[in-house]
Amino acid sequence: MNDTLIFTIATGGYHWRYRKNIESQRAYAAKHGYVYSVVDWPKFTLLDLEIVWLKIYLLHEALKKEYRWVVFVDADAEIKPRCPPVSHVYQPGKSIYAAKGYSNRVNSGVLIFHNDNNSRAFVAKVLANRTQPIPTEDSVGWGENGHVIHFAKQNPHVLVLDKRWNNNHNPDLHDYIRHYSAGPLRSTYIASVWDSLRFTLCRYAQAISRRVCARVFRAKPAGELLQNLCSAVVKRDKAFAP
Repeated sequence: MNDTLIFTIATGGYHWRYRKNIESQRAYAAKHGYVYSVVDWPKFTLLDLEIVWLKIYLLHEALKKEYRWVVFVDADAEIKPRCPPVSHVYQPGKSIYAAKGYSNRVNSGVLIFHNDNNSRAFVAKVLANRTQPIPTEDSVGWGENGHVIHFAKQNPHVLVLDKRWNNNHNPDLHDYIRHYSAGPLRSTYIASVWDSLRFTLCRYAQAISRRVCARVFRAKPAGELLQNLCSAVVKRDKAFAP
């Protein structure tokens, strides 16, 4: 099997919103012969912001496989043609690779793992502490990024990458990966009118559906929904299958 997996998550219409970025990721993977997966299913879920935790669940599954490298890239991140192979980041003794964002803290929009006991332990620890509070200085207010920040600190197996590997703040940087996350670069990403319309309609439909379902059905805990979704993805996506 190929020794490198790159995947992104683009559920809930984000595969339309960030179509150009996803195409750039696919092209990069094809150029280097990597396995590439776009997790764009299901189109609808009762999960709202908690869906971002799916990346940690899927990283946990992917690192069980025989990949040498496992890479997560947010759907709102564009991989430039000049981006070097993933293996170029490797340094002995380091297993977890990430760059700092504009807040000068580790940004989880691009996570690179050399598959070994240390990287598996890191992801398992982040996942095991999903519901646990973290210090205010590490929190970003929602999602998994704060937990990644917290557990990456003082971890001897973490290497902070050059910002070119996850640039979410400098439009003039000769970067490898440009990340249009919430921040200085978000407004510079322009989707097509048609893709923007489909994305907006999808988001409205999901918001209405969640409200209706919340009144009709008993809500399951987010952790249960995430685990069920992760299991479903593993069953239908050969990139994650045992």
